[in-house]
Amino acid sequence: MRSQDIMQGPEWANVRALYKAGGYTDAELKKPLIGVVNAFNDICPGHVVLKDMTKRVKEGIYAAGGTPLEFGTIGACDGIAMAHDGMKYILPGREDIANDIETMVQAHRLDGLVLLGSCDKIVPGMLLGALRVNIPSVFVNGGPALPGRMKQNNPYGGEYIDHSIIQQSEGALKSGKITQKEFDWLENNAVPTIGSCAMLGTANTMCCLAEAMGMALPGTAAIPAVYSQRMQAAFNSGFAVVDLVKKDIKPRDVVNRKTIENTIRVNSAIGGSTNAVLHMLAIAYEARVDFTIDDFGKAALEAPHLVAMIPAGAYTLLDFYEAGGVPAVMKEMQSVLYLDNVTCTGKTLKENLEFFENRNRDVIHAIDNPVHKWGGIAILHGNLAPEGAVTKPSAIPAEAHKFTGKAVIFENEQDALDGIRALKVHEGDVVVIRNAGPRGGPGMPEQYKAMKLLVGMNLGSKVCVITDGRFSGSNNGCFVGHITPEAYDDGPIKYLRNGDEISIDVDAGIIEAKVDFEARRKEGATMPDNKVEGYLYHYRRNVASSSLGAIIKTRD
Repeated sequence: MRSQDIMQGPEWANVRALYKAGGYTDAELKKPLIGVVNAFNDICPGHVVLKDMTKRVKEGIYAAGGTPLEFGTIGACDGIAMAHDGMKYILPGREDIANDIETMVQAHRLDGLVLLGSCDKIVPGMLLGALRVNIPSVFVNGGPALPGRMKQNNPYGGEYIDHSIIQQSEGALKSGKITQKEFDWLENNAVPTIGSCAMLGTANTMCCLAEAMGMALPGTAAIPAVYSQRMQAAFNSGFAVVDLVKKDIKPRDVVNRKTIENTIRVNSAIGGSTNAVLHMLAIAYEARVDFTIDDFGKAALEAPHLVAMIPAGAYTLLDFYEAGGVPAVMKEMQSVLYLDNVTCTGKTLKENLEFFENRNRDVIHAIDNPVHKWGGIAILHGNLAPEGAVTKPSAIPAEAHKFTGKAVIFENEQDALDGIRALKVHEGDVVVIRNAGPRGGPGMPEQYKAMKLLVGMNLGSKVCVITDGRFSGSNNGCFVGHITPEAYDDGPIKYLRNGDEISIDVDAGIIEAKVDFEARRKEGATMPDNKVEGYLYHYRRNVASSSLGAIIKTRD
């Protein structure tokens, strides 16, 4: 065990003394020392449950013969950070979390990790950290919130709603489609419990994908935050990590090219967030797997859309959980998965799936009867995005898979929001929001709110939003993000002008503008003044393109 390298003999008495100062005994210090990484805070509703879950994780570790050592990390809430300068810090926070884990693990020679997180960039940040230090690890999430209930005039077509309906309804309020009283009711009833947002946003996407890649125990991703099974999952995760230490099964044993391809196919099947592209490319990097954005696009096409969860359908994570969750959808798609990969149970994926079944084929469709024949994510190329762009066919109405319109240019998110609210965007327009990439933003802020306002104005399929920034997992309508190179890196999007004709063909994978970009480059274009300081200064100088996962390189 790594920890025993600094625990044996008189030369390491000082280390033992420091642990004993914290109340640990000689017997405890001879056991595997398991770091319990807790992203609990009082701000993020998806993380409130983690305080109680951590206690159960520790009990599981003790029961299996290990010694738990808890330490904290940040856990910012995307929803609270949305549509203001705080969103610039959300994606950079992913690297903060990975760095925290690396620092604590390496400084203290820990033997294993249990990672507790729930929300958008926290989950991939923890997975990146675990892969980087490569010690036996299990991830366990806090679980989704229960959805609100609204049977009449439900825009998603079912009986459940969640947090994402609020921003969408602002557009409806502005255009007179709902009253202030109806809007206030949504604010007070859309999110009835703690937990990550009840739809398939980035938070629940990444929790499901952590399970799909074998880094979380089977059947745990979709358990609601307020259910007793959530505490059982915490205990079992603590118990499991000690077994992984004994068997010396490490994250890079679990996460390989086959795993990554499986996980991307699952993302397509569940209709997961576009942010999965950034995170899976970053995970591949830390797993030492050579994997490109086009590899992602190819894998994404190999599985159809099987689960219509909000925002791409009427169902929520509660419905998904009751139908069987991640193992049930993976069982339906076994024909397109590699089944021999080892997982954090110490067993193969095939062995894990034997214990699960699909309990509701209305929620989780069979692979030969998909919700949509296309997958959840598509990678586009063209003269506007020579290094790639990302869209989400499962959340785009079929009639908007091909879209041509005239550009309406906004230099940043706030200008776009002001323009949309002032009714400067009309049916047939292509809204261009630039200077929002990893370096230009900086931090690649989500353009969530602009798209939601347009959907609420009944323009979701009648206007297309394109950006070098990114979108939320809860977005629906016609949108293309991650356009690379970004404007800050002199990408073609920098040279677009109002009125330029832009065409998007989601099914063919094309995004083109009727523009001579070489001629425009010679003419030049001005960039807005966007100076930064603090962490964002360092982030801008070091972050890679979104087509590379917006990673910060950690090795030569």
